[in-house]
Amino acid sequence: MENRPNLQIYALGGTIAMVPAATPGVHPTLTADDLLAAAPELSAFAQVSAETLLNKGSANISFDEVAMVCRKVAQSDCDGFVVTQGTDTMEETSFLASLLHQGKQPIVFTGAMRSPTQPGADGKANLVAAALTAVADKTPSVAVVMNDEVHHPFYVTKAHTSNVAAFQSVVRGPIGQIAENNVFLHPFQNHPTFDTPDGFAPIALLTALLDDDGRMFDHILDAGYKGLVIEGFGAGHVSEQIADKLADIAKSIPVILSSRVRAGVVFEKTYGYRGAEMDLLSRGLVPAGRLSGRKARILLSLLVSLYGEGWQQEFSNVVKHV
Repeated sequence: MENRPNLQIYALGGTIAMVPAATPGVHPTLTADDLLAAAPELSAFAQVSAETLLNKGSANISFDEVAMVCRKVAQSDCDGFVVTQGTDTMEETSFLASLLHQGKQPIVFTGAMRSPTQPGADGKANLVAAALTAVADKTPSVAVVMNDEVHHPFYVTKAHTSNVAAFQSVVRGPIGQIAENNVFLHPFQNHPTFDTPDGFAPIALLTALLDDDGRMFDHILDAGYKGLVIEGFGAGHVSEQIADKLADIAKSIPVILSSRVRAGVVFEKTYGYRGAEMDLLSRGLVPAGRLSGRKARILLSLLVSLYGEGWQQEFSNVVKHV
């Protein structure tokens, strides 16, 4: 028993911590100690400590708070870490953590699709599975564990509003599974990590829409954004009108071309008409590869903050690993 690994749980709130309150609906209330007390089986394979860092819905988590979690991990000598939070932004928080966390101790993000008072509540099962993954051999530096599946932050997305199997990795599938208290992992590729900047550059994210006149694009520069990600149609296409606006914006700030489609790569040399990917790239846009628009926005914010005008080479290096 003395050889059990040391596991740290950091609680940030979310559905896994939500119970009814004085006002209608459930609210983030349970602490990290509450979550730990509800899962006594964790002590069978780890020496566990728990700390509540935040208690909020995940829509309110900031980049700086994700960086704070990574700093706490870097200052700890624990063997593994579990971060519990709301699922709404978990694909984004885990992705940012995967870019910032430079240590070898795994950080595993998990949460719940059903609150503790609902029938079939999944929080405890997810917490146990995440804990097993955090202290397993060869777990990646950052992972997402939901519904007995291990996902890489580069690929995972929330694909359903309520299903317990909401989390999917549409590009390559899960990188592991948990069964009978064992963690089975597939090979995965390591990727670059970065220092934490003093602050994060504001980056806008807009989506191409049918018959949109693009008036939102006219305010990007005046609003003080330091970059823009456009989720284009299909393999990376926009209307002719939007193409002209994007080209003008790209003269002043970085503009990343991603796709609003859930899976697939942004093309670079197939379609040549005005507003297609070849036209857009020739006018200064940079392809996001397989990165979703949400994750491209996070990466661009980090790199512009760290490297200023030298962001592009580092961006391309990360995209190659997706």
